[in-house]
Amino acid sequence: MLLAVGVSETAVEMSAVRSALGRVATELCALLESASSPGVTIPHSEWNIGDVAVHIALGTESYVDYVSGRTEPFLDVSDIAGGTLARTSATRLCEEPERDVPTLARRLRTASTILLEQTAGRSGDEMVVWHGQPVALADMLGIGLAEYLLHGRDIARALSRPWRIRPADARLVLAAELPMLHRLVNPVTTAGVHASYDLRVRGGTRVSVTIDDGALAVRGDGESVDCHVSADPVALLLVAYGRRSQWVPILTGRLVAWGRKPWLGVRLVRYLVAP
Repeated sequence: MLLAVGVSETAVEMSAVRSALGRVATELCALLESASSPGVTIPHSEWNIGDVAVHIALGTESYVDYVSGRTEPFLDVSDIAGGTLARTSATRLCEEPERDVPTLARRLRTASTILLEQTAGRSGDEMVVWHGQPVALADMLGIGLAEYLLHGRDIARALSRPWRIRPADARLVLAAELPMLHRLVNPVTTAGVHASYDLRVRGGTRVSVTIDDGALAVRGDGESVDCHVSADPVALLLVAYGRRSQWVPILTGRLVAWGRKPWLGVRLVRYLVAP
C-alpha cells in the first residue's frame, strides 16, 4: 500500500510549540493535583484519572529520552489502525504500579520541565526518533501538546471542571499531525474508495490528499479535487481524536465542505482511525 501526503504551510514554529507545551503542562499538573481520587472514571473510557496520569507522565518521560538520543520505541505506532498503539499503551499501564495522582503530577512537572530545558535553542527541523519513527523535533512536541490538551480535557470532564483548548494550540497540533495522516488510514473503509480532498485548517495548515482504493497519495498543488473542507482547528482536533461527533460542528459551520462531491466531507472520518 502506497501512503503519502501532500503538504503546504505545515511547519511547526518551535518557539510557539515550546511555549504552548509549557503553559498547558502547568495547567494539566494543577488539574491533576485537584483530583480527590485516582479512581474517578473518564467518561466514555475504560481508564480512570490515575491511568491517564500514568499515561501522560510516562509519555513525557519517554519524550525526554528521545530528545536525549534514545531510539528504542516506548510505544508501537507501526500499525495504529491495527491496534499496535492501544495494545502497547495498555501494556505500559500495567507495568507501572504508581497511581497516586499528586506523585504522578510531580513526575509530569519534572519531566515537562526537563523536556523544555533540553529543547531550548534547538532547531525544530532537527530529526529525532519518536517511538521508532523519525520525526522533526517540533512535530514531536506538537504531538506531545495534543496529549496534554486532549487528556486534560478528559480529566476535566471527569472532574466537572472547565478546560480550554485554544485555537492557536490546536493549529500547532494539526500542523504536526496532519502530515502523518497515512498512519491513520483505515484499510477496511478505504478499500474501493476514490476521493481527493483539500483540507484547510482555518488560520493554519493546509493538506491535499487523495484516497485511491486504500492508498493515500500526493496531489499536486492547483489540481482539482473532489471535496474542499474548511475546518475550525479546535473542532477538527476533537473530531479527529474521537472526542466529539462531527455533526454539531457541521451544523454550526465549524466544519464546512464544498466542491463537486461535497458529501465526501462527512465521510472523511470513516476513512481514518482515531489515534
